[in-house]
Amino acid sequence: MMNRFRTALSLLSIGFAMLPAAGAAQHAVTIRDVRSGTAILRQHGRLTILEIKPHAGSSLRIALSHPSDYRQGTDGPTEAHLVAENPDHFVIFTDTFASNPGNIQGHCGASETGERFVHVVALGAIPHETLSALMDSCLLDLEATSQSPEWIAKSDSAGFSGRIILSFEEGTQPTTVYYVAPDGAVTRPETDSSSPKRH
Repeated sequence: MMNRFRTALSLLSIGFAMLPAAGAAQHAVTIRDVRSGTAILRQHGRLTILEIKPHAGSSLRIALSHPSDYRQGTDGPTEAHLVAENPDHFVIFTDTFASNPGNIQGHCGASETGERFVHVVALGAIPHETLSALMDSCLLDLEATSQSPEWIAKSDSAGFSGRIILSFEEGTQPTTVYYVAPDGAVTRPETDSSSPKRH
């Protein structure tokens, strides 16, 4: 009887010891410096979820889309960076995925660029994504400049808080501009082959 108890206790101890490892196995990436709360990207199969834990209140979970001509795999993002934020109203950030994680030696398998997207998420009464745009892609030969995405925080007469500028290396795609409203709503893209004015 004592041996069975010791065996059960040992198995229980092993189970608890493995919990941190199991938690680490669930892919999660933190977006640093978000003032609206702790912001974490979690991967659930092919779906990426933004989870924001506010300083007060319950957690927000927003499903993100990643539009591309290539189907997204089940590997989560490798990194994420805050671009801009209007605390408790919207957050703008990028996330990056490996281009072809299932085929290391294949097309883009060892690419350092990866597939990078920019997102805008509205944090109002019904939190939701208002923009998801592919801005870097080894698979599609799309390369943003080192300044992209650029956030110009400037209110205008139309009521927008600012604009996101995506500029690309010469010959890949024209400059694209999105205007962002105070509630996180985003206009359709405006494209211009010349760089937009920044004054």
